[in-house]
Amino acid sequence: MRISTPPLRWRVAASLLATVAALAACGGSGSSGSGFAFFPPAAETPPAQPPATPETGVVRKWGYITLPDGNRMRYSLLLPNGGKGSFPLLVEYDGYSSGSAPNIGQLWVTEGYAVMGLNVPGTGCSTGEDQVFDASTGAAGAFALEWAGKQPWSNGRIGMVGYSYSGYNQLWVAAHRPKGLLAITPSKNVTDPYRDVGYPGGIKNIGFPSQWWGGFPATWNRAAALAAKLDGDTECAKTVADNIEKIKRPDLDLTKWLENPYADGLYVKRSAFYETGKINIPALGTQSWQDEQIGPRSGYYEDTMEPGKMWLISSNGDHHTNVTSDYIDGTLKRFLAHFVKGEDNGFEKEPHVRLLQEMQQTDQKAVNGAAKLKQTAVAEFDRLPVKVKPLRLWMQPGGVLGDAKPTAGAASSDYRYPAKSPVVNNPAAEGWQAVADAEKDGQLTFTTAALPEDLSFYGEGSADLYLSATADNTDLQVTVSEVRPDGKEMFVQRGWLRASKRALDDSRSTELRPFGDFTQPKEAALLSGQPNLVRIEIQKFAHVFRAGSSIRVTVDSPSQTGFWLFGNDKTPSTNTLWHQAANASSIVLGYVPYPHAAALPDCGKTLRQPCRTNVVTVPAGTGPRAPT
Repeated sequence: MRISTPPLRWRVAASLLATVAALAACGGSGSSGSGFAFFPPAAETPPAQPPATPETGVVRKWGYITLPDGNRMRYSLLLPNGGKGSFPLLVEYDGYSSGSAPNIGQLWVTEGYAVMGLNVPGTGCSTGEDQVFDASTGAAGAFALEWAGKQPWSNGRIGMVGYSYSGYNQLWVAAHRPKGLLAITPSKNVTDPYRDVGYPGGIKNIGFPSQWWGGFPATWNRAAALAAKLDGDTECAKTVADNIEKIKRPDLDLTKWLENPYADGLYVKRSAFYETGKINIPALGTQSWQDEQIGPRSGYYEDTMEPGKMWLISSNGDHHTNVTSDYIDGTLKRFLAHFVKGEDNGFEKEPHVRLLQEMQQTDQKAVNGAAKLKQTAVAEFDRLPVKVKPLRLWMQPGGVLGDAKPTAGAASSDYRYPAKSPVVNNPAAEGWQAVADAEKDGQLTFTTAALPEDLSFYGEGSADLYLSATADNTDLQVTVSEVRPDGKEMFVQRGWLRASKRALDDSRSTELRPFGDFTQPKEAALLSGQPNLVRIEIQKFAHVFRAGSSIRVTVDSPSQTGFWLFGNDKTPSTNTLWHQAANASSIVLGYVPYPHAAALPDCGKTLRQPCRTNVVTVPAGTGPRAPT
C-alpha cells in the first residue's frame, strides 16, 4: 500500500478534474467523430503529486484487494481529517477509473466520509474478466466491502454512491447482502439490458451501446496514467493492456452478445431485476425521464424492492441530474447521513417518492460544468407504487384523439414506412426537428381538442394499436407531446416496437405496462389483410398538460432519440391503423393529480423537453377530462 497526502488546492482541482472525467466517461466531453460524445480525450493527464498536506487535509491511500479466485481489485481511498480516526465509508464501484481515483465519490469527503473508489474485475487496473454486469460483479464488490469494513480507517458503517455504471453495480452488490453495507443510492440504472437499452421494443439500439463499449480502452489507459502519476503504480499499465485484449473475446465483447436479437441467454444472466428482490437495506434511486444514454425504464427494479425501504426521485432531464440538481444532492446527503452515519435527522419519515417537475437550466454552473437545474414544483407520494388511474384516449378518423370509442364500421388511417422521422434530444444538436415536407406522409398524428382542465400523468403507458401492413413486419415509434396555446409543441416521451415481436409476457403485463416477451419462439409475422393488436410500451414519464393545451400522439418510424439510434427494418410498407369499433386503436396513460406550477414551462430552459412550432391543426371542441 502507498500513501500520499495532497494539499487543499490540488484536492479541489483534482476533484473537479476527476468528476468531469467520470461524467464524461458516462457521456460528456470528447468525440467519437459520429456526433456522439461519451469519453474524454485519452491524452488528459493528472496534475503532479505535491509533497505535503495540512494536518486537516485529505489523505490518499491505494492498493489491491485479493479476491478468493486470486484476482486483484484496484482501489483508491480518500480519508478526511488528515486520516486520523475511523470513518463511515462510501464506495464508488465502477468499470471506469475509480480504482485509480474516486470520481463522483470525491465530493463526499467534505461530508466526513472516507471514500473508496473500486474497479470491477477485468476493468481498469483490476485483474479478471469484465462481465460488464452480473452476479460475479456483485460478489466481488461484496467481498471488497467486507474487507474494507475491517480496516482501521473504517468504522464498519458502509454505503455506496454513484449513478449509471456505479449505480447499477450497487444493486448487484446489495443483493449479496455484504456485512456492513447499510444503504445504497442506485441511480440511472440498467437492470434489464435487453429491454432497457439494447433492444427497446425489440429493435436493436445501434447507437449508444457500441459507442459506450468502444470508449473503454481510452478510459482504462487513463486509469493507468492516473495510477502511475498519483501513486507510482506501474503494474496497472500491464493489467490495462491485458484487459483491453480480453474484452475482444466473443464471450466478453458486449457488441458480440448484443448481436443476439432475442431476450434470452446473457441478457437474462445480466438482468439485475431478477436479483433486486433480495436487497434488504434502504435504497434511494434517481431516474430521468428523457435520459439520453440509458432511458428511464431501469427494468422496473423499484417494483421488486420492499416499499418501506425504497426511496425514488424522478424528473425530466438528462443522465447527470445527480450532480446538476441541488435538490437531488441535498436529498442524497440527508439519506446517507441518516442510514450510514446514523444521524437522527428524520429522513425515515420523509416521503418515499418525489417528482421534480420541469427541471430547468439556470445561470449557475454545476461541478461538471453543466448548468445547474431547478424544478418548478415538487410532488410527493407516500411510497411506491404510485397509484394512478388509467385514462384511455381513442385514435379517431381525421386525426382526432378523444375519450369516446369510435363507432365507425371500417375507418382507418394509412402512412408510409419507412420515413425519416424527426430527431429529438441529440446532445450534439439539441432540440426537436420539424417534420420535413417530403416526410409528412410518413406519420400519423392524433390530437385532442383543447383540454378543459389540467391533466397530470405519472409512469409508463401503452399505445394499443390495431395495425395492418403490406409487409410482414414494420417498426413503430409512438411520440407523446403537448400542443400548447402559445403555438408550440413540447416533447414529452416516446416508445418503440418491432411488430413481429409483439407477443407479450402476460404474467408481467398490465393495462399500462405491456411487457414484451421478445423470445424467438414468440416472434411472428403480421397477419396479412387484417388488424393485428400491437401494444407499444411508452417509456416512463411525468408531465402536466395544462388547460387549453392538447395531448398529441404521433405514430411514425423510429428515429434518433438522445444517443439511441435504431436498426430499423428497411422493408417498405404501407401501414394502416384501424379505428373501427371492434378494432379501435388507443393510448392509455396513468393519471394522478399532483401540485404543479400554474404557468407553462419555459421551452428554452426545460431540460430534454424541447419545443417546436406546431403545424397541425388542433381539433375544435372540448378535450377529455380526468378519469372518475
